[in-house]
Amino acid sequence: MSLLTRARLLTTLLPEAVACRQTAAHVWGLATLPWSKPETDIPVDLITPTPLDIPGCRTHQDPLPQADVTTHTGIRVTTQERTALDCARHLPRHTAVAALDQFLRLGLDLDTLARQVSGFWRLRDTLAMADAGAASPRESWLRVTLMEACLPRPTTQIHVPLSADRRAYLDLGWPDFKVAVEYDGNEHHSTPGARARDQRRRDALRALGWRVITVDRTILPARTADLLEVVTDALMERGWQPGPARMTAILSRIRAARRPTTHRRRTWRTFR
Repeated sequence: MSLLTRARLLTTLLPEAVACRQTAAHVWGLATLPWSKPETDIPVDLITPTPLDIPGCRTHQDPLPQADVTTHTGIRVTTQERTALDCARHLPRHTAVAALDQFLRLGLDLDTLARQVSGFWRLRDTLAMADAGAASPRESWLRVTLMEACLPRPTTQIHVPLSADRRAYLDLGWPDFKVAVEYDGNEHHSTPGARARDQRRRDALRALGWRVITVDRTILPARTADLLEVVTDALMERGWQPGPARMTAILSRIRAARRPTTHRRRTWRTFR
């Protein structure tokens, strides 16, 4: 049974239950579910007035004003604004930012959300990482990985004219240094024709002086340290000067990414 079907059934059977957090994001049409698990194995997140032990569910006793509740596709669910804040509060940062990016693309006002969280620095930082230019959750993950390593914030969807009638849009990068990072998803880049088009496009970008670094699921997250090294070197070769303190933070993040079990220290906020 799909997650939406289970959420619809449970909120019908339990009149005071409200779909929330990652389940609510899914109800709103966002791609936030783990890629490594089948949807049928993902528990339904519900806000309930009292703790309930329901197989296949995670219940939460969060304060929930009636203004934060609505109905969408027949499911009682937290509003988009409340869902976005709950994702930012409770989900791992990569997943939270991926959800926020998609909410921005749906038209959610980030400034309105930010005004609701004054005093919560980690939540504000997570909201500040959001960017409507991300075209996929994996692009969001890639951007967060780079920013959490203290690299400068990349620009998304960089428009590069290739000729009079051709143009390229780079996933993310730093136009001042002509360095870009792109995520290659198997669904769009696996056929010989697609690979040939990608190569022609990147040859044209290279001729214009761009360094394009490609990333796929074999690199992120398994080879995060290698990715950070390559991107840092490319930016510095093009003239970026991080300064001693920032360079120390970047090297620390690379070392942490090489450890089998990584305790991720939060460093991005210091080096905006």
